[in-house]
Amino acid sequence: MFSKSLSPKLFILLVCLFVSAALAEDAIPVTHWEFQAVNQDGSSAFANDANSPFQVVLEGILLNNPEDWLSPEPDSTPGPWQMGGEWEMFIQGEGEDMAGTACWMGQNYGNGPGEDNYTQQQWLDEISRLNRDPQSGWVFHAGDRVRVTGTYLFYAGKLNINENHRTEPLFDFKVELVKPAVGLPRPESVTISELKNPDNSEKFDSTRMTGCERYQCRLVRLEGVTIDDPENWGNDSTITVSDDSGLSFPVHLALGSGISRQECPSGTIDVVGVLNQKGPGYPPDPTKGYYIIVMDYDGNGKVLGAARNPRGNLSGDINSDYVVDLQDVAEIAAGWLETRSGLYQE
Repeated sequence: MFSKSLSPKLFILLVCLFVSAALAEDAIPVTHWEFQAVNQDGSSAFANDANSPFQVVLEGILLNNPEDWLSPEPDSTPGPWQMGGEWEMFIQGEGEDMAGTACWMGQNYGNGPGEDNYTQQQWLDEISRLNRDPQSGWVFHAGDRVRVTGTYLFYAGKLNINENHRTEPLFDFKVELVKPAVGLPRPESVTISELKNPDNSEKFDSTRMTGCERYQCRLVRLEGVTIDDPENWGNDSTITVSDDSGLSFPVHLALGSGISRQECPSGTIDVVGVLNQKGPGYPPDPTKGYYIIVMDYDGNGKVLGAARNPRGNLSGDINSDYVVDLQDVAEIAAGWLETRSGLYQE
């Protein structure tokens, strides 16, 4: 079937591509609500289903520009659990699909749970592939309606789309554009008392009718809070907010450039961000570790969040695909001619 001159590496690559295509055809659509089901101990109810497919298909609204959350800059520094570049997007379901899912990828799997690492160029190629629609070339922005197809693993409290810590093409997941710039979902209003018990412990409800699990990987608006530790203000740092109930909640300030340019807001504010989970300890406790991610801040002084989510990577890389080329010029030209939709859906 194959030529004798075909190298073993090329043969393996072709086999992986063939198997990956076959598996993608078998991937079944699921809702985020089905996908994120948990048991009473916080473990995944979906992953424990013996009939679960190897790949799933999920649709929803992209909540963030990936580079605003985790640094994608390649770093091949050896060391235990040093992932180097990381990439993650959050996708929220629509309508009655009241849940969301994170899609994560790291550069140096071999430093932790895997065996292989991406080289710097391989990593940049992977990011470029995932940051744009494979058919139209559209560069994804927060507020796009997308479809993701991929494998998955449970980690620290939620089921994630990822590469199973493998670099082979067989484990690549893909993101496709369904409709551009439809707008972010309107943040769901929530108070700290809906997320915390009277003793300030996190509320965990496996039915997801109440508590933190109900809002996991969704855009929320935490109302009527003040920042307790403004001295911690800055990119990639965590602050604590509290309200009149005496309860508090952690908020992680991500990498958006507005956070570094603007001063910490004072007084009573609202916080708009993605409610995420990373269970503490090893093995992680899947019933704890909830916090809100604020991707960026526009300095309005009333709401800790951003009215818009511009991309921002290397100088000249307008479309954030990690290549400076004519596509960047086209993106600038499109900006002159196009007015993007508002922040939230009507």
